[in-house]
Parts: sequence; C-alpha cells; structure tokens
Amino acid sequence: MIVLQGIIVHDVLGRPKIVLDQIREGLQTLTFGSKMKQYPELFQELFVPHDKECSHSDVIKVLEFPQTMTADETTIQGYLIEFLQTASQETLTQFLVFTTGTPRLPNFGLGNIEVKFDNVTSIFASTCLMAITFPRAFPNQGTFSSSIEAVLTSKTKSFSCV
Repeated sequence: MIVLQGIIVHDVLGRPKIVLDQIREGLQTLTFGSKMKQYPELFQELFVPHDKECSHSDVIKVLEFPQTMTADETTIQGYLIEFLQTASQETLTQFLVFTTGTPRLPNFGLGNIEVKFDNVTSIFASTCLMAITFPRAFPNQGTFSSSIEAVLTSKTKSFSCV
C-alpha cells in the first residue's frame, strides 16, 4: 500500500512539479520571471486556465487561407466565415475541438488554423497540424452549413479519443 501511495504521489505531484520547475527556470533565464511578477495580468491568460469564451471574430482571425484561391474556394471561404459569424458558442467550441483538439484558440490565439482545399468528398481536419480541409466546391451555403454541422456534431471517436 505504501508503494502504491508513493507511485500516486509521484505521478500526481512529482512529475508535473518537475516540468513546472523547468519552465520556471527557463523563464527566469530569459528574465521573464521578474516581468511576470511585475505584470501578472499580462501573463495570466497564458498560464492560468480560464473559462473565457471565444468570440466569433476571435475564431475567424485565426483562420489562415491559401494566398491564391479559385473562385469556388473563395466562395467556400465566404461560406465558412458566414457559418462562424452566425454559429452558437457551442458550435464555435465544436469547431475548435474538431480543428485543434482543444476548445481554446490555437497557441492562446497566437497560432493559426490552416484552411485547405483539395479534391476530397468530405470535410476533415488534422488536429496535429491544426488544419481543416474542404472539398473544392459546394453547391450553396445551405449544403456547406449542413456538411460542416454534420462533421462537428458527429459522435464518432477520433484516434485521439481512444
């Protein structure tokens, strides 16, 4: 029983503390430690979990579209932006989980979600790459919205949920 308690204490307290100590030492080396103490409100969002909900514009800002797009791809870009602008908070969260694996903006809002277009038949995403891939054309906004809602509300488990 004592051995089991020791293992649990190490897993629950020891390992995370070691990682946190390394992060703290690295921040001190880079002189961030003193700045964090001086301006805690600037660093709080990066290090303290919060339940702040993302706005429609926050999610749209992190989308990174290709530099050059066909007319159909530009139309899909408009469909996606319109979909996100009118989405519920729950749908925005589902979109972020589908594309990034987490209900938060990528890299605290400093990262991007790459939007790709390819000759595929369905919408899919890579949470590792933080990318979403769309078919090159949709007949209309209704079809696009139905397709993306179906993907976002799908109850099947991905490989990352096993």
